Amino acid sequence: MFLAKVIGVTWSNHKHYSYEGIEVKIIQDLNPESGEFAGKPFFAMDAVGSAIGETVAYEISFQAGQAFEHATVLTDATITAIIDSVNIDKEYI
Repeated sequence: MFLAKVIGVTWSNHKHYSYEGIEVKIIQDLNPESGEFAGKPFFAMDAVGSAIGETVAYEISFQAGQAFEHATVLTDATITAIIDSVNIDKEYI
């Protein structure tokens, strides 16, 4: 799993049938130590109903498509959890 922040949403009139009822969000990786953005924003399917501004965990690759109960979804990234807080013990950094 990876840590990111939801920074945007998308709307689409036409999409693959396996995406019906699934929102596509725009997320950007977060450095868990500093909370600062890392890398470039990208699209992720949302399996948990996250909103703009929320910190989330996401999966990539094969595991990303397995996060939906109804079917395997064609995706490279899926939001799988909404993170309430991150606490890192400075002893392990």
